Amino acid sequence: MGLNISVKELKEKEGSKVEEISWNISNRMRELGNTSVYGGFCLSYVAYLSLKNKINDVYQLVEYMKLTFSPERVSFVKGNIKNSWNVAIEIGEAYSEETLLAVVLWWPLQGNKFMGECETPQSVVKLANEILQISNDKTADFCSGIGTFLVNAIERNPESQFYGVELVTEVKEVAEIRTELISDRVKIEQKSVLDIDDNLMFDKIFCDYPWGIRAKESIGNNEELEAIYNVIPEVQKAAVGDWVFIINVMNHLNKNGKAVVSVSNGVTWNGGVNKVIREKFVKKGFVEAVIALPSNLYLNTGIACSLLVLSRNNKNIRMMDATEMVSVGRRQNVLSDENISKIIELLNTNDDNSKLVSVEEVAKNEYILNPPRYLQKEMVIKNGVPLESVIKNITRGAQIKASVLDEIVSDEPTNMQYLMLANLQDSIISEELPYLKKMDSKYEKYCIKNRSLVISKNISPVKMAIASVKEGNKILANGNLYVIELDENKINPYFLEAYLESENGKASLSRVAVGATLLNLPVEGLKKITIPLPDLKSQKIIADKYYAKINEIKELKYKLEKATAELEHIYTEEK
Repeated sequence: MGLNISVKELKEKEGSKVEEISWNISNRMRELGNTSVYGGFCLSYVAYLSLKNKINDVYQLVEYMKLTFSPERVSFVKGNIKNSWNVAIEIGEAYSEETLLAVVLWWPLQGNKFMGECETPQSVVKLANEILQISNDKTADFCSGIGTFLVNAIERNPESQFYGVELVTEVKEVAEIRTELISDRVKIEQKSVLDIDDNLMFDKIFCDYPWGIRAKESIGNNEELEAIYNVIPEVQKAAVGDWVFIINVMNHLNKNGKAVVSVSNGVTWNGGVNKVIREKFVKKGFVEAVIALPSNLYLNTGIACSLLVLSRNNKNIRMMDATEMVSVGRRQNVLSDENISKIIELLNTNDDNSKLVSVEEVAKNEYILNPPRYLQKEMVIKNGVPLESVIKNITRGAQIKASVLDEIVSDEPTNMQYLMLANLQDSIISEELPYLKKMDSKYEKYCIKNRSLVISKNISPVKMAIASVKEGNKILANGNLYVIELDENKINPYFLEAYLESENGKASLSRVAVGATLLNLPVEGLKKITIPLPDLKSQKIIADKYYAKINEIKELKYKLEKATAELEHIYTEEK
């Protein structure tokens, strides 16, 4: 890199100055009327080049750029610093070579706008590098963004060979500038990650792809994608392309290699095609570990994410819940060095937050890779049976568009009503449900039978109640609710509700819940929770006590509503 100092030493020596200097340069750019998101970075870069090469003339500096770098690089820099070449020279004269190099390398980590969705959080990058343990390995960063992973990896392992691929021109230029200043062992290409040469294989891979991108629309139909379809045809049916990127990583990973992929939590538990693909990955032994990370690590989203650690020939999977291992920030949460050390320690240790799970256990859990599913303590339940053994039928409510609902709602009472989540409070279904003028026959199957258990799909918090439906009446359930018809020869509905509302019951529901931002109950998971099933006589004793408390709550709610209504009349009455 032209300096007699390592990247690590440079960071220790100059790192503390970067924030102040980058702020000063940004202010200078604003004074000049330059609002380019890359302007300050490019100005720092040109200032470094002018100082390093002892160029203090604008014309010579421009000519040096043209002779030394690609037309794409020159165009990128000129377009972002505009007519501020003389300012770059002034900045070069104001600081040392080492200081300016540090500014260029770590400027993007100071909260600048252009990080955006292109930037992987520094703490996630540090964790990924700790997991990968790069040592003279051929290493790749797929969807490399502004090169944050590569810079950190070079700092740790300057002798390794590095490869990056980034689709966006400007972002690729930033990554290339940052890495080429500290290593001549880096190659970054501008292309889709799916266009990487089939023969390119790597020992270590990091990938932070754009989550939730639509597969066919945004990825296209190139040869690499066709190759992925041939390996796992189910990918073609997926609405989003998350697994396309993950499979692509495996396609370029050496036999004894290791990869870390950052994914949204939905990837670990979504059903349908996602489940089919996860099953193939698990059975092939590709999943080494899954680490559930805290929310709000990424600057522009509060969505929680997980790291998939991928390799080959894994008979067990390390499940780790690191969601509480976090240093809370004002704008963005981070993983401290202490948090990272703890996570690395738990990759080889069993405790309440880390467990080695067999492939067989994952199979029993519908190939869900959500760590909390496996880490909650098993409860010993006397006379325990799976919930599905006492269910006659379970249905999710009707998903009706608001516009359609508006058309069928009645201002006058009818024998048809509509139950929404908001109508479910304190284990009681409101008596003031909206009436319906009519009901399409296709919605009949979503109507609630008397004494069915109604439970919310979302469990943040869980809501439930036993329905009371008068003969001849119909109550249509909303799509946010599950309706469970029970076999009353086996279980008393109020006994079941009493258990599910208990601490143990709620823990059972939480254990099967999945979700990125909101926890939801999947039908298959709900059916498999274990419930106690004593004899009906014993059930009735608990059920009667529970039912009595429900009635007591109803009476108290009525008294509260009456007293509240009377408040506004007190002054008038006194007059």
